[in-house]
Amino acid sequence: MVRIGKTRISIRKSLIYLFFGIGSFVLGLIVLPLEKLFIRSNDKFRETGRRSVTLSHRLIVRMCMLLGLLRFEGPIPDFSDTGGKIIAPNHPSLLDVVILFSLIPGANCIVRGGLLHTVVGSIVRVLYIANNEDIDELKRACADSLAKNETLIIFPEGTRTKQGMPVTIKRGFACVSLFADAPVVPLYIGGNDKEGLRKQDPFWQINDAGCYSYSFTRGEELYPSMFEGKNDREKSIKMTEFLEKMYRRNVN
Repeated sequence: MVRIGKTRISIRKSLIYLFFGIGSFVLGLIVLPLEKLFIRSNDKFRETGRRSVTLSHRLIVRMCMLLGLLRFEGPIPDFSDTGGKIIAPNHPSLLDVVILFSLIPGANCIVRGGLLHTVVGSIVRVLYIANNEDIDELKRACADSLAKNETLIIFPEGTRTKQGMPVTIKRGFACVSLFADAPVVPLYIGGNDKEGLRKQDPFWQINDAGCYSYSFTRGEELYPSMFEGKNDREKSIKMTEFLEKMYRRNVN
């Protein structure tokens, strides 16, 4: 770690970004096209492709740990029973998606539509659900994924938590839960300061510790039947408020 004025610059972290970029090109332009060439079934291709993403993300996480950039605090929750369920994590850092994909083999995810126009766009377009679709189409795509017993990750904040601001939850995850009649698994991601991984932070910057620690707290599952209301809108509001209060209580 190098300090220039008050800014901490991590060469190791910059190398990880470079590795991730190269890996995304290889995965999107070589590995996935080859898998598509030999696998005719779309469902089988998505399953195989997501498993490939899981393996690549595990490699990134392992490299981060070997370089001393990442460590896990406490036990990692068991995700083997999350098929057909929505995992709704808070979103404190850029590594959240990478870590969760590495821990949950073959997970599906609602991702930011803007990612379709990035280096990982070819991967996102084929394997995951972009949030720029029509809301009804989005809910149907999510319900179809859950009906196939896939684990669906939805970040209910919609974007990374803003520095110094409380967790603010949007209703999208609750709308999908009610539409698909699927349980929600709250997952609180904690740990130390995520400086350098927060929204709008320079990619080379790093926190004072020179390492990012992550802890995971899996909450009790939420079911649509737990929330009363005259209609789905009222129920989704109550579910959203419940999860938001839960996450605000967990703030480190």
